[in-house]
Amino acid sequence: MKIIKLLLLSIVAVSISAQELDPEFLESLPDDIRKDIQENNQRKLDGTDEKYSPYIYSSKLAKAETFLKLKDRLETDLLEMERRLNSESSFDMNEDLKLYGSDFFNTFQTSFMPINEPNPDSGYMLDVGDVLQIQLVGQNSDIDDFLISSDGSINIPDIGKIIVAGLSLNDTSELIKSKVNTAFIGTEAFISLSEIRDVNILVTGNAVNPGIYTLTGNSNILQALLAAGGISDFGSLREINLIRDEVVVETLDIYDLLIEGKYSIKKRLRSGDVVFVEARKNIVTIDGAINRPAKYEAFDGQKLINIIRYANGINRIADLENISLERMVDGSLRTISVPNDSYFEAIDVQDGDSIYFREYPYRQAKISGAVLKPGSYTMAAGQTINDLIEKAGGYTENAYQFGAIYLNEDAKKVNELSKEILYQEFLDSIIAASQQNIGDLTPVVKLTEEIKNTAANGRVVINLLNDQSVDLYNIKEGDELFVPERNNVVYVYGETSSEGAVMYSDNQDVEYFVEKSGGYKKFADNESIYILHPNGESQLYRSKRSVFERSPKSEIKIYPGSIIFVPRALDESAPRRIAAQAYVSILGNLGIALASLSALSDD
Repeated sequence: MKIIKLLLLSIVAVSISAQELDPEFLESLPDDIRKDIQENNQRKLDGTDEKYSPYIYSSKLAKAETFLKLKDRLETDLLEMERRLNSESSFDMNEDLKLYGSDFFNTFQTSFMPINEPNPDSGYMLDVGDVLQIQLVGQNSDIDDFLISSDGSINIPDIGKIIVAGLSLNDTSELIKSKVNTAFIGTEAFISLSEIRDVNILVTGNAVNPGIYTLTGNSNILQALLAAGGISDFGSLREINLIRDEVVVETLDIYDLLIEGKYSIKKRLRSGDVVFVEARKNIVTIDGAINRPAKYEAFDGQKLINIIRYANGINRIADLENISLERMVDGSLRTISVPNDSYFEAIDVQDGDSIYFREYPYRQAKISGAVLKPGSYTMAAGQTINDLIEKAGGYTENAYQFGAIYLNEDAKKVNELSKEILYQEFLDSIIAASQQNIGDLTPVVKLTEEIKNTAANGRVVINLLNDQSVDLYNIKEGDELFVPERNNVVYVYGETSSEGAVMYSDNQDVEYFVEKSGGYKKFADNESIYILHPNGESQLYRSKRSVFERSPKSEIKIYPGSIIFVPRALDESAPRRIAAQAYVSILGNLGIALASLSALSDD
C-alpha cells in the first residue's frame, strides 16, 4: 500500500498545476519556504513558469555536465590552435579600452583651483591689479596696502613712485626695502602680497568649452583647461600651448605629468594669454599581456617601443613568440607577426596601429593542508594535480591523501543547478502532499530548508593514491586542493543517541559505529543510512538487506574520516529518491566543514 501511495504522490508532484493553497497550510511553513511556494504557484497561475518535469530537469543537468566536459576538451584544443595562428590572422582587442589620460580632468580636484587669497611663491610676477601690503617697523611705523596702477607702479608716501609690474615678488621686495632704507633711518620694511589680480585669458582649439575666462593671476595652463571643461575628443593630451604675444612660451604634455611624474609648469597666466589645445595626434592601441592596456597618443616620429613603455611594460605571462602588430598597409588592414619586442625599437608609430601580446594560458590554483609548502601557485595550461602537489613540495608525513578535497568552479556550477532542481522538486512534493493530506510534513519541510540553505561546494571526487587519475586531471583557474591529516575517527550524525566522533576500528561495519554512538533513536530510518567517504564518494546502506541487493552490506567499507548519517524516517509524503539527493548534498558540505575544522584544530 505504501508503494502505491508513494507512486501516486510522485505522479501528483510531476503533474501538479496551480491552484489556491490552503492558508492554514501556508502559515505553518517557515517564511522563506512559504514565500517560494507562493511565488512558484503565482507563476503557474500567470502561465510564466516552465512546466515542471523531473525528466526535463535531469536532461538539463546532464546537458550542463556534458557541455562542461566539452568545454575542457575545447580549451585544450584551442591552446594548440592559438600557437598555430599565421601572420595574417586577426586578433581580438578589448573594445572598451580608453585613451590613456582622457579622464584626467574628470578627476581633477576643485581644491587645486587657485582662490582669491595670496599664496604664491617668491617667483610670482607682479602686474597691474595686484595689491601689495607694506609694513614699516622702526622710527617710522606704518602698514598700508598699495594697488599696482595701470602704469605698473605703486606710490609710497615720502618715497614716491616705484615701477614693480613685471618684477617677481622677491625682486620687488628687495627694491622696496632698498628705497625705505635710503628714505628712513632705522626703519625696516616687510612686503607681502595682499590681493592677487584677475586675468582674462582665451582657451581655444580642441577644448571642451572654448572661450574667454577670468581667472586669478596665480593660475596656470592646467587651471585654464579645467575651467574650459578639459580636452575634447579631438584634442591632444600631448601638446597644449600657452601663447603670449603670438609666441609659444610654454607647452604642456599631460603624459609628462601622468607617466613621467614631471611637473614642469612654470608660467603663470597673464591677461591676453591664449591657451591652445592642438589636434589629437597618432593613437596606438596596446592590449593583451601588458601591465596597463589602453590607447595611447604618440607624436610623429616616435617609435612603437615608447607605447610599450607608456603601458608600463610587458607582464610576466606574455608569450613573446606571439606578438602581433595590426596596421593599415596600402589601404588594407593587415596583421604582422612580430619576432620579438625589440623589433618595435625600429618601427615608427602610425595612427591606428594596434599591438597585441598574447598571454600564456596560466591559471592560479591553491593547495593547503598537509603539504610542505601550502599556498597559491601559478600553473601552466596542461599541468595536473600532481604538478600542483610537486610545486607544494609534496606531502607531510601525516598526510591523508584518501581524504583530499578538490574544489572546482565548473563542478560548483553543476552543483548549483542540481541543488536548484532538487529544491524545486521538494517544493512541489510539499504542495502535492498538502493537497493529498498525507502525513506530517514537518520532517520534509525541515529537509527542504536544509537544501535551500546548503551552499554548492563544487567538490570533485579524486583519488590522490591513484597516480594515473592525478596525472589526467588538468588544473583550472581557481581550483583548490586541501589535503587533511589522518584523523582516526568516524563521524556519526542524525538519529542516533549520541552524535559525534567515534574512534576508528579496522574491519568494522556501519552497525558497529552506530552502536558506539548509542544506537538508533525511535524515528531513525535504518533502511536508508547515508555514508560519505573521505574521498567524497557516497553510499546508501540498508540495515535490512533487500533480496534485490547485488552486494551484501558487509562489502561497504568504513574508512577513517567517513561520515555516517542516519536520517529521520520519512513517511510516504516525501519520495525517498529526492530525499536521498538532499542528504548526499548536505553530507558533502558537512564533510568539507569537518575536514577544515580538523585542520584548524591541528594548527
